[in-house]
Formats: sequence, C-alpha cells, structure tokens
Amino acid sequence: MKRIMRIVLILGLLILLSQSTLAGDFKIGVSLNYYSVSDSIYKDTYGSGNLMFGAYLNYELFRFLEIMAEANYYQDKGEMTLTKEEMKFTLTPLVLAIRGKLPNMKTSTPYLGVGLEYYLYKEDLPDRFEDVSESTVGFHAEAGVYVNVLKSLFLDLNFRYIKADAKPFDETIKLGGLRAGLGIGFRF
Repeated sequence: MKRIMRIVLILGLLILLSQSTLAGDFKIGVSLNYYSVSDSIYKDTYGSGNLMFGAYLNYELFRFLEIMAEANYYQDKGEMTLTKEEMKFTLTPLVLAIRGKLPNMKTSTPYLGVGLEYYLYKEDLPDRFEDVSESTVGFHAEAGVYVNVLKSLFLDLNFRYIKADAKPFDETIKLGGLRAGLGIGFRF
C-alpha cells in the first residue's frame, strides 16, 4: 500500500511541476457513479450495487493521450443471513490510468482507457466477529466521452469494467464489476 501511495504522490508531483514545461491541459473533476459488484455472495448480502463518489486529476500528455489519477468512495449496508444484524462494506479504489482519445473534436471527445486499481476495503461486522480490513490490486477497461459545455467546463460520461479479486480467507471475492457514471470537471 505504501509503495502505491508513493507512486501516486510522485506522479502527481511530476504532473504539477511539469505544467510549465509541457503544453497539455489539466482536467480536475468529480464524479457520481453507480457501481455493481460482480460477486454473487456480495449481492446476496448487500444487494446489486450502490452509488460511488469520486474525484480525479487528468493531464494531457499529447492531444490524443492523457494520464489520470483518481480516488473513489463506495459504501453499502447489508445484513447477516440468519440473524439479520447490520453489516457495512466500504471500498476505496485508488486508480492510475491512461486514456486514448480522438483529438480536435468541437463538442465531444470519445476515449478508451485502461488502468490499475488499488482497492482498500473494509467490512464492519457485528461485535462478536472481527472486522475485515484488507486490500487488493485490480485493473479496468473503460470507454467514455467528454462533452464540452463551456470552454473550460465539461461533462464526462464513463462506463468501466473492473477486475479485482480479493482472497481474505480461503474463498475468492470478486470486488470488481461494472461502473457507469457522470462526472463534471474543469479544464485549465
């Protein structure tokens, strides 16, 4: 975890320090997504999905290529099968990605991307059980489109498939799934 956090911080600092030497645009934004975890046991306990909130910073390396750092927050409540006691699941994905896009489009810019996801997750269980707090690494593939609203204001419509398997015990949990959402951001 510390190593990935260092990489994210170094990448962010390099992007910020290189703004004067590189001619690309920065994008900063927030997003609201619907996230559906693919694991069937998870769905039995927590349901089919919930809202995920996120924030991101993108830097345009070239007119057709950008890098992105992103942090998200997801929380869902469920209940134990027999006793119906409340449980809470929290997921914090940290993402590094690259997006290829079609340049020089006036109103919208479609893109395709891939990325590495570092998943921090925690399951709060009833007091008689020990809570689970672990992490795993996954990846994603995405497609989306930037829609220009004003010169520096844009919307980001995004669809993402995520593969992130965790094995806190003897059983594999598929924390990945499908994510669809809308972001709003500023270009500078």
